[in-house]
Amino acid sequence: MKTIRTVRKPAFLVLLMLFIPFNLAYGKGKAPVARGTRQASSSPAPSAPDGIKKINHIIWIIQENRSFDNYFGTFPGADGIPPDTCLPKMPGSRACIAPFHMPEGAPPCDLGHSWQTAHAGWDNGKMDGFVWAHGTTYTMGYYDQRDIPNYWTYAQRFTLDDRFFSSLNGPSFPNHVYTVAAQSGGVVVNVWTLKQLEEVVDDPEGFNFASMVDLFAKSDISWKYYEETPPRPPGHINLGILQGLNQTFPNPKKFSIWNPLPGFPQIRNNPALMARLVSLNQYFTDVASHALPQVSWIIPAFQDSEHPPAPPARGMWYVTGVLNALMKSSYWKDSVVFLTWDDYGGFYDHVPPPQVDAFGYGPRVPLIIISPYAKPGYITHQVGDFTSMLKFIEERYSLPHLTARDHHASDLSDAFNFSQSPNPPLAIPVPQVAKAESQKLVLLPCSYSPWVPLPGFVSEPTPHGSEKLTASH
Repeated sequence: MKTIRTVRKPAFLVLLMLFIPFNLAYGKGKAPVARGTRQASSSPAPSAPDGIKKINHIIWIIQENRSFDNYFGTFPGADGIPPDTCLPKMPGSRACIAPFHMPEGAPPCDLGHSWQTAHAGWDNGKMDGFVWAHGTTYTMGYYDQRDIPNYWTYAQRFTLDDRFFSSLNGPSFPNHVYTVAAQSGGVVVNVWTLKQLEEVVDDPEGFNFASMVDLFAKSDISWKYYEETPPRPPGHINLGILQGLNQTFPNPKKFSIWNPLPGFPQIRNNPALMARLVSLNQYFTDVASHALPQVSWIIPAFQDSEHPPAPPARGMWYVTGVLNALMKSSYWKDSVVFLTWDDYGGFYDHVPPPQVDAFGYGPRVPLIIISPYAKPGYITHQVGDFTSMLKFIEERYSLPHLTARDHHASDLSDAFNFSQSPNPPLAIPVPQVAKAESQKLVLLPCSYSPWVPLPGFVSEPTPHGSEKLTASH
C-alpha cells in the first residue's frame, strides 16, 4: 500500500453501548460530556478582536455532506490530498484505491456516515478505513474548479479555512445541534421525529439545555432560521420521507434532522420564537426590505443541499443566488457569511481531526469566510469547528458561552483584517439552465453499506420504520 498521508431507557443505553468501543481511543480516557441544563452559562463574555463591531450581520449557510478533500483537495496552496494517497480496499489489503476525479452524476447513492462508520474510517487517526468502512470507492472521488467553479472563485477572492472540522465524528443531526447549542446533548445518531428525540435523550420534553436562542433573548439579538421550502408539485407524495429523508419539502416549523430548534421546549412552546423559523423566501424579502436580522442560519431543501445524490453544481447555484441577494444589497458592507457543510458525508479526508472530547472533532469540512473584511485570497490554517461560529457571534454581541466547546473554540479571527480596504461584492450571474435545473426533484434512492461488519452498525431507520435501499460500487 502506498503511503497514506427505541423504548426510552433502552434507547439511551444503546447510545452508551455505541460509545463504549471507542471511548478509550476516541475520548482519550475522558468522561463523556455531561448533558447540559436549561440555563446558559453565566461566565463572562469573551473578549472580542479589534474591529469586530464592523460586522452587524452574521449569515451562516450550512450545506450538506462534503469533506474538505472532496471539494478542495486539489485547491492550490491548501492542505489537500497528498499525491501518493491510496487507501486499502479491505483492512490490511495491498489492493488500494487512489483518489480520482468524480465522474458526472456520481455518486448515485448516499455514502454512510454514521457514528460507527465515521469512526471506522477515522481508524484511530490513521484515516485509512474509508473505502471498506463506507462500502464504496466513491469515497475517494473529488471535485475541482471544473465542477464547482463558484465555490473555488469565492475561496480565491475571500478566505478558505483548511483546518476546519465538523463538531462530531458522525452524521447530520448531532452536528446541526452543535450549530445552535455547542453540544448535541450526547446524541450521536440521526433523529427524525420529536418522538424519537424524546426516546433517545430520555426526556419527554426533548433537549433540556440552552441554545443560542436563549442567549439572544437575554440580549435582544435579532435572529431567524431560514429553511428552503420548494413548492410541492400537485399530487406529489413526499417519497423523501418514506426513504428516510424528510427534507424534500421541509416545513420550517417542524423538527427535522437539519432543523433541531423545535427540539428545544423553550422554543417549541413559544410562538414568538417559533415565528422566527421561516421559509428561505422570507430571507430574500428581508434583504430587500431592510429587515435582515443580526444572526441568520440558512438551511437548504434536499435537492439543493449537495447531499448525494443531489448534484454539487445545483447546490452551488442555489448558494450563489443566496449570496447574490446579499451582495447586491446595502447589507454587504457590514456582513460576514460563513459557508460550510454539516459533516463529511462519507467522503475521504486525509487530516486526522483533533480529539477535543469524547464526541469530536469529526473530519474536515470546507469553510469559506465571505465578507468585506475577510482576507482576500487567503488560506487560514486556524483550527475550528461549528462552535467557532458561535464563538464569533458571542464575541461580536458580548454574549457568554454555552459549553466548554464554544468557550475553548477559536473565533476564526485569523480570517479577518478589519483594517483593510473592504472587499467589493462578487455577484455571479445565475444562468437560466441552472434556474431550470432547480425545479427538478432529487430523491434519495439508496445508500452504501460497509464491506466489513462494524460493531453496532445498523441501517438507520426512517421516520416510518422502513429502511433505505442499499447499493454497492
